[in-house]
Amino acid sequence: MPTEITPSSSDPTLATYGSPIGRLTIAARGGSLVGLWVVGQRFFGCPVGIDEAVASSALDLTSPVSRDSVRAETKWDEADARVLRAAASWLDDYFAGKAPSPAAVPLAPAGTDFQKRVWEAMDAIPYGATRTYGHLAVTLRGAGIPASAQAVGGAVGRNPLLLIRPCHRVVAASGPGGYAAGEHAKAWLLAHEAATASSVS
Repeated sequence: MPTEITPSSSDPTLATYGSPIGRLTIAARGGSLVGLWVVGQRFFGCPVGIDEAVASSALDLTSPVSRDSVRAETKWDEADARVLRAAASWLDDYFAGKAPSPAAVPLAPAGTDFQKRVWEAMDAIPYGATRTYGHLAVTLRGAGIPASAQAVGGAVGRNPLLLIRPCHRVVAASGPGGYAAGEHAKAWLLAHEAATASSVS
């Protein structure tokens, strides 16, 4: 039976969400989203230090009904509960093909300054579009940030906010390229956006 995972002062508050690409773990701390990972993802729980086995027993927020009862049933901080509900609603909209904005959820991912700049650059990739690692490197260099396609690839792979920070939209010059959540998940996400992009533009 799923259990409530109440964090210590430094641990994030966790919830799960059932999605077409697998069970997602949502992590909030201090009223901001600090992580969103899928089961089996490379770097799951990084850099926050979340164990996949522990995360699997978190409260399930897939159903909007379960979200309504979160505050009453848990000892979660209200700000974190609000962020978890907002993230779950964002996921509802995304999987319904509505192209929600990352600005709809307060984000506070931990990473190096370079990683954060790469993740911010990913935010600018439109729903249903892709950009290459090389393109992002050129964009960053144009902003005065030394970057290579390889360095961008490393930062993209360490993105702790799967989907909301759309690392799946970053591809190799010769094809889809790698993806921390796996090639099948990346292919599904790109096909989903291609199929629904015309309805949101």
